[in-house]
Amino acid sequence: MSDLKMPDLNRVFLAGRLTRDPELKYTTNGKPYCKMSVANTRYYKDKNGERQEEATYADATVWGPMAEFVGERLRKGRPVLIEGSLRTNKWEDASTGEPRSKLAINAQRVTTLDWEDSGGGRSSAPRPEPADTREPREIEEPIPEDDIPF
Repeated sequence: MSDLKMPDLNRVFLAGRLTRDPELKYTTNGKPYCKMSVANTRYYKDKNGERQEEATYADATVWGPMAEFVGERLRKGRPVLIEGSLRTNKWEDASTGEPRSKLAINAQRVTTLDWEDSGGGRSSAPRPEPADTREPREIEEPIPEDDIPF
């Protein structure tokens, strides 16, 4: 029997709209991080041929200069493309003591997308001011575990 292992790949690309204003914060060491939530909608037809929509919500955290860019310039309703990896956040429920976990995105890049709404029953959010067109620096270094604030 061969001892070959399949390579692991943890890469996520998610396009959607920010569900709230991003929250820019700093660790005790002064490292910036920004938490955000994105909604992504899937449209399909049910067995009766009726158009349906299903929303998926995902939380993401971005670090470093990209976090400052997102926190200072992006607002609720802005369409974005998030590129990163999945991470499982684990904690203990304060009231029950039970272990809890949640899948989230550790974002390395957040790109603004300014597409026009195609209608489909969605209301158009006010369009925020355009973001700075300069590309923010990507974060190449891995984030040390002790700098993650959860």
